[in-house]
Amino acid sequence: MISKVTSAVIKGIEAVPVTIETDIVRGMPSLTITGLADATVKEAAVRVRAAIVNSGFSFPIGRISINIAPAGIRKKGSVLDLGLAVGILAASGQIPEDSLGKYMLAGEISLDGSVCKTPGVLNITEKAGEAGLFAAVPEANIKEASVIRRAVIYPVGSLKELADHLKGVSCIEKIETGENGMWPENHGSGALHIPDFADVKGQEPAKRALMIAAAGGHYVLMTGSPSAGKTMLAERMPGIMPELTYDEMIRTTKVYSAAGLLSEGMPYVTERPFRRPHHSITEAALIGGGAYPKPGEMTLASCGILFLDELAEMDPKVIDALREPLESKRIVLLRNGETYVFPADVLLIAASNPCRCGYYGDPDHECTCTPGEIARYRQRISGPVLDRIDMHLQLSGTAYEDLSGSPGLSTDEMRDKVAAARETQRKRYEGTGIELNSFVPDSMVRAAAGIGEKEDAFLREAYMNLGMNPRSLIRTIKIARTIADVDGMETAGIQELCEAVQYSRWSR
Repeated sequence: MISKVTSAVIKGIEAVPVTIETDIVRGMPSLTITGLADATVKEAAVRVRAAIVNSGFSFPIGRISINIAPAGIRKKGSVLDLGLAVGILAASGQIPEDSLGKYMLAGEISLDGSVCKTPGVLNITEKAGEAGLFAAVPEANIKEASVIRRAVIYPVGSLKELADHLKGVSCIEKIETGENGMWPENHGSGALHIPDFADVKGQEPAKRALMIAAAGGHYVLMTGSPSAGKTMLAERMPGIMPELTYDEMIRTTKVYSAAGLLSEGMPYVTERPFRRPHHSITEAALIGGGAYPKPGEMTLASCGILFLDELAEMDPKVIDALREPLESKRIVLLRNGETYVFPADVLLIAASNPCRCGYYGDPDHECTCTPGEIARYRQRISGPVLDRIDMHLQLSGTAYEDLSGSPGLSTDEMRDKVAAARETQRKRYEGTGIELNSFVPDSMVRAAAGIGEKEDAFLREAYMNLGMNPRSLIRTIKIARTIADVDGMETAGIQELCEAVQYSRWSR
């Protein structure tokens, strides 16, 4: 007798439906699993055998063949355990096979038959809803799974509980999430304790620039001497970012679910991520990698902030790996003949010293580096990467008088301006699929900014005199559009363009 069970595996961060086909025939007792299954899946034979027996069922004696289709997709992880166990029970006639067609099963099984918490359940629940199936997932993952819209979920505590439900002996109470999912009402309520921008003294121009970056989604590189405040400014950036939308929360939680980073205390992501990897990070850890690629820090920062401190101290090869993701906002990896796509929709905030000693150009400290050392240090960040960073800020030290002066812009004030500017952009681009000014296609930039004859003449002069390239020109217009949004202006005029040019590395 052959049984078929629908399950899913995680490929990158997406759930891919698979069919577990089980056939039991007479012969020497054996259990063979085919379909490009890795060691974790093949080890499931031991877990499933013990779980079936310890749940009060009989493990069939005979030759058991299990194929996980499609055979061309690599399968890994313990997420298939529940489907494998149910498939064997159905093929041996211990549960009705015709009751399985409307379910997608996922979950790891322990030796006693209980179903354990499993990574990627939110992703699988979403895929089950898209396929019109009920999701039977571990009870321990129910908070995570229930945030998906229009899903029907059966929380499974044990193999026996699910088997009795399928046989009609008892009933697992289903959860229907409706149109908005079962998201907590207090999401995005500021659970992160973020220091206030008002504590940063003497860096008002940099604070304004970071506010513009947050409003339009523009990448930033801060360069300055040690103790100029680069890290202090970056650490306060999450405080001015707007709350995650529902779609952003789902996208972010899918990443963390697939990476196995959700926990009982954090069953979903409700705050924008702030990732701060060490400068010794490897390329695989930054953009993802491995034989079965997992999300890297850039993907884990999606819909949030990726802060790369001491950028020039990073391996130049790692820095260059940022080229395509910064441009396309996604990461495409090819491993073992398969393509993995990870999101990279981040707000990049980078910081670097101007030289190895840190004091090149500092009026109050002497630089001890030779011209050759300075040149080599700066060459660690390649031109193509610098060209993809929208705003370049030169930070200087803080004067003593500024330390006792007025606090300047606070986090609350900056957050309000960022929220207002993003709402303006939302209304402007409604129905176009564009979210922020940094996403605007090149063909639409001038119209979005309202560039007239005077502004065009200014841009022509800047392009010729500053040695800009087409990419930097487009970037300047986008930043000017964001400046106008922050200041409540209808179009980007000469004043906004002048400020935008100051943030360009071509004006240095």
